Amino acid sequence: MASIKMYAKTGDAKAQEIQNGIEKKFGKIPEVFQAMGRCGDFMDAVMKVADAAGNNLDPKTKELIIIAVSAVNGCTYCLDAHRSAALMMGVSEEEISGAVEVASAISLFNAFNKAIDLKSDLKTPVKN
Repeated sequence: MASIKMYAKTGDAKAQEIQNGIEKKFGKIPEVFQAMGRCGDFMDAVMKVADAAGNNLDPKTKELIIIAVSAVNGCTYCLDAHRSAALMMGVSEEEISGAVEVASAISLFNAFNKAIDLKSDLKTPVKN
């Protein structure tokens, strides 16, 4: 259960307009867009950032990154939503598992290195 009020077409006019478009796409208004539904300017800005991020990547790679980050961050909602999207675009279960494995392994290294405050000695040389 969400810990904030949900706005299913009860936010401002811009939010309602955005939610109408989302409902046409998904056949419903997913809860994430209800939670953001108070303020259309906020929804619009968040969606623009999400669309712009990684726009130089192919959709499959972008979904795999989203899945990996969602898994490591522990966001079941995003993991479920983007796993479904990835499977619908032809990503295999093995590719999804591989992305989560890589993210988990790097997360382990990140936590270990931060915990012992290692000096960064593997930097890419700067070319002039």
